[in-house]
Amino acid sequence: MAKTTTRPNPTTSKKTEAVGSAAPDGGADIRMIPLDQLEPSQLNVRKVAASASDDAELLASIRETGIKQNLVVHALSETRFAVDAGGRRLKSLKQLAEDGVIPADHPVPCLVEDERNAILTSATENLQRAAMHPADQFEAFDKMIGEGRSEDEIALKFGVSVDLVRRRLKLARVAPEIIERFRAGDLTLECVMAFTLTDDHDRQLAVWNAVKGGYHIHPQSIKRQLTETAHSANSALGRFVGIEAYEAAGGVLLRDLFDDRASAHMENPELLERLAIEKLQAAAKPFEGTWKWVEVHLSVDYGAFRSFGRVYPQDIEPDPDLLAEEEHLIAREEELAAQNDGEDWTDAETEEYYAIEPRLREIEALQRERQPFADADRAIAGVVLTIGHDGALRVEKGLVRPEDIPAAAMPDEDSADAGDASSPARPHVTPPTSSTPVPTSDPAATLRKADGISASLADDLRATRQHILRAHLAADFEVAFDAMLYALCEQALGRSYGNEALDISIRPFQAQDREVLHADTVAQKMLEALEQDLATDWMKLQKPEDFRTMSALPIADKQALFAWATGLAVKPQLSSDNRPSHIIEEIGARLDVDVAACWRPSAQNYWGRVNKGHAVATARKLIGDDYAEDRNRERKGDLAAAMERAFAETAGETEGFDAATVAKTTRWLPDGMVFAGAAEADAKMIGDAPEAEEGDVPAADALAEAESNEPSSLPAFLSGDAA
Repeated sequence: MAKTTTRPNPTTSKKTEAVGSAAPDGGADIRMIPLDQLEPSQLNVRKVAASASDDAELLASIRETGIKQNLVVHALSETRFAVDAGGRRLKSLKQLAEDGVIPADHPVPCLVEDERNAILTSATENLQRAAMHPADQFEAFDKMIGEGRSEDEIALKFGVSVDLVRRRLKLARVAPEIIERFRAGDLTLECVMAFTLTDDHDRQLAVWNAVKGGYHIHPQSIKRQLTETAHSANSALGRFVGIEAYEAAGGVLLRDLFDDRASAHMENPELLERLAIEKLQAAAKPFEGTWKWVEVHLSVDYGAFRSFGRVYPQDIEPDPDLLAEEEHLIAREEELAAQNDGEDWTDAETEEYYAIEPRLREIEALQRERQPFADADRAIAGVVLTIGHDGALRVEKGLVRPEDIPAAAMPDEDSADAGDASSPARPHVTPPTSSTPVPTSDPAATLRKADGISASLADDLRATRQHILRAHLAADFEVAFDAMLYALCEQALGRSYGNEALDISIRPFQAQDREVLHADTVAQKMLEALEQDLATDWMKLQKPEDFRTMSALPIADKQALFAWATGLAVKPQLSSDNRPSHIIEEIGARLDVDVAACWRPSAQNYWGRVNKGHAVATARKLIGDDYAEDRNRERKGDLAAAMERAFAETAGETEGFDAATVAKTTRWLPDGMVFAGAAEADAKMIGDAPEAEEGDVPAADALAEAESNEPSSLPAFLSGDAA
């Protein structure tokens, strides 16, 4: 047996050092150590094994050519050594010894180092050889930081950028449960990267629990849920407030460290909105007292301004300095444009040319701003300050509410005014161009007042409500016929902007990336049952034979097709939207859609996506203080799961609630989900749900009823029964 203290000859030593791992901090010793004295090290950072094919290739290489690179070890005793770097080579050598290719005490070149360098050496060796699993890299960097090594030192040792080290360390702070799922292959590296938008492990785990059951886990889905309550810094609201002002006020900023193009997200929407309102209110101060009214809105549908009348400023002579600058810029623009279409421009001339048009727009705005409004006009008109699509302040002056528009003068009044020079001028108001009611509050206020309802969640609730209404409308010919006839007349008779007579198209309104919301729901089962019974064989024929065959279908089959197609055209909305379609609400009420029977708030679709305060407040109002306090002490994920059980149809059995509480929790719906005017409308507000009555139809019974109903008959005037 070779002695463990024997050094290789100088030639061998030099070769080994050239191809082997360097001793990081000195104090290393190169020895030929018998194979049977070597064992795997617990400090080796590689915990996820290489593939079987990679191991087979390595075994074949060592069998043919031997060890080309020394192992790196530290001493356990005088006769036992742990292999910190080279575990796969050790495994291959042990296999060759077992196969009888080499002796059990075959000498192996080893670099002996201090144990304190084991993690650094193992990580270095593995990063530079067969790729480590990324999770092992995260853990190794984190351990080295824990040993007191700096980011700069780690970057220097590995020959990588400091930024790369920081990104790896960021990944190391992802919740351990998620990292383990990554090691197990349940999600990709890109998905792990997506979780780094926040360091809050509770938040990470809540999102993971929400997405893990999906068919395909996509990084964008993770990012969407992590940022659904946040605003992009590039959004109009984010740009209006600004990152500096937001962070100065204590706001938390979420940044995607793995995408330099990605926008940062402002995680405190309440703070962001408060800062924006304060900034708008400050900008509104100069207008107060000089106009009849002044309002600030975070956002306004620009079409809403057509609901106001208008007064306009008086014409005055333009500012001579601004006018002279404008004329100079126009002449200079023409001069530059004449220079071979810009091909001969210097960099300075190019910059000058493209700066002219923005300045001309500024001058136009400044000239317009100088134009005064008459006192009589300001006495009946107001100003709206809001945030434009570009994040800039938008000021709309001269808006006149319909009730403030002066009545038209009578003929004798006109004569009297003309003959009386002392009569004040009657304000000239351009009438509104839209009959839509004038908004009296911020369009986003309705959803914001329901604490914790993000824009993304509101969109999902709209899509869910749309899906439920679609299923009911697709099963009812009479309501579908009336809805479609109404839409046809709106367009064909000129009441709609799309007024091309009979040029009607149905574009099924699909909610993007929300298929998971509808999977295995009552509404989806209703739609699937209806679709199976549709007479669609005629659609396989060539034109015009398909039309002839469809025309020959029984009337009941035509009714079912008509209702189905009409149902697909339903648009999404909540009844609490700022300006909901009254027609959609009327359709839902006429169909007597029982939303609570078709949808219950779960951890995935609701409770895991609202803030904790909203969930606790809801529990307190509907269930009681004790239950609410218990939920308040729980982590977000546990709270969401408990609320799902409490508001499920089986709450009475699983939670042991009394009948009165069950009647409230099993019928509760978020604001806007109930169709306005429906029989269950009294149940839509928290705490106002009625006791269960005999006439209430459970979801399963509603489905069975929908599947068994025959299509309704045609109206009399179509069926020939009319007198």
